[in-house]
Amino acid sequence: MNRTDKESVFGIVPVLTDKKIYGFLDAVLILSGYCIATWSYTQGSYLASLVGFKQLLIGAFFGALLMLAIYQLPVILSVRYGIDIWIWLRAVFGKKGTALMSVIIIIINYPWYAVCADLFASSMSNLAALFDIHFSQPVIVLLRILCVVIGTIIAWKGIGAITHTTRILVPLLLLLGVIVIIIGFTSVPFDVIWDFRPRTNEYDNSIIPYIISIEANFAFVITLVGGMAEVPRLVKTERAGFWAGVLGQGIAGSLFVVVGAVMAIAMQYVTGKMIDDPTLMLATLSVPALAFSSLLLVAFANIGTQAVGSYIYGVMLRSTFKKTSYHVLIIILAVYVTALCIWGKIVEYFGSFLTISACIYAPLAALLFTDFFFVRRQKIDLRSAFCLKGHDAYNFTGGFNIVGLFCVAAGICISLAIYDPVSGAVHCMPLFYLTPTGASFLGTGLLYFILSKIPPVRKYLA
Repeated sequence: MNRTDKESVFGIVPVLTDKKIYGFLDAVLILSGYCIATWSYTQGSYLASLVGFKQLLIGAFFGALLMLAIYQLPVILSVRYGIDIWIWLRAVFGKKGTALMSVIIIIINYPWYAVCADLFASSMSNLAALFDIHFSQPVIVLLRILCVVIGTIIAWKGIGAITHTTRILVPLLLLLGVIVIIIGFTSVPFDVIWDFRPRTNEYDNSIIPYIISIEANFAFVITLVGGMAEVPRLVKTERAGFWAGVLGQGIAGSLFVVVGAVMAIAMQYVTGKMIDDPTLMLATLSVPALAFSSLLLVAFANIGTQAVGSYIYGVMLRSTFKKTSYHVLIIILAVYVTALCIWGKIVEYFGSFLTISACIYAPLAALLFTDFFFVRRQKIDLRSAFCLKGHDAYNFTGGFNIVGLFCVAAGICISLAIYDPVSGAVHCMPLFYLTPTGASFLGTGLLYFILSKIPPVRKYLA
């Protein structure tokens, strides 16, 4: 691979049409592999604590597909020009403003990979316990770190290694998902799962947990916005790039959320406790041999997700810190998630972490969508976006687009004014019906659009 090709795959150089390497199928497999790590089981278990199975089933698929179909539309531009959305976002936030936002996104989103590593270690530990082998806490921490290290090594080798991994991994994971659903429904009476409702309801209004579940689905998929273009920009057609993201993440990801819910409900019926570990579930409801087979898939699922995530966010940061090599950036990411693995409490705060992440992602997605369709109308000055000498249209105020940054802050305030993700308190019930993420997305997009119609602001943005 020559230097230019490396910069297009690992950096910020636009990917030319004849250099596109993915069709629809490969893109679907990679993006499916990205979002069907065992954190999907955690999401499914969390949703099962809020709503009945039928409500969960509808919300998981339609909530995810609705949000993905809307906010992933700007991926069309990434495919068309072969660029990352973070190049486009320089027109929304300015050069330095984009750098600031990318760092914030990493801080709030990369903990997902600590969740991934924690579940990897948990599966290993639970399977070992079946053979009366018990790991100490330091060993569990080392297992978490092992997941990060192997995933980073795969990402280091590049997109080719990731492609080959997902071609094998994703079909096997989908097969595992089908097996788990069958085992879940056949190990307990059918109506135990189908008619399931949470045992306790701490909310005075029964609609609140249902809305929180929809919010969790919105938040779950909208956290993908930060790295949504790194794979599609390598896809050959705009249609394939868009639908690969929507279907790969919306269908495959939601399927495994439902798998996690089925597992948690069945385990609660059998053991009295909701458990979201697929290895332990299969060992309890089936036979240890099948559980042992699932271990390999669970391990590769988390490692594969870590690899894809390292690549995606390494390239994302590369578009902002272009003087720093891709390999240095993924090492920095690995160090950050390793620190979170040592801390070890990210899963404990999963629900709050999910909604806090969406507080940032919803306005980011709204600005990208509104700017793409209604403000710049799918047109961008690429020379200014790439900060070429003599092209400074997107320098704005000292490198910061204060209008875009103001709208992000406003979107965060909208979300927090409606719902406190830490305490779970609802502050504004009428807007809560839109969900915090939905209201923030709509409110931020509308605010940015209105501001863009004010002549001085329009001139500033242009």
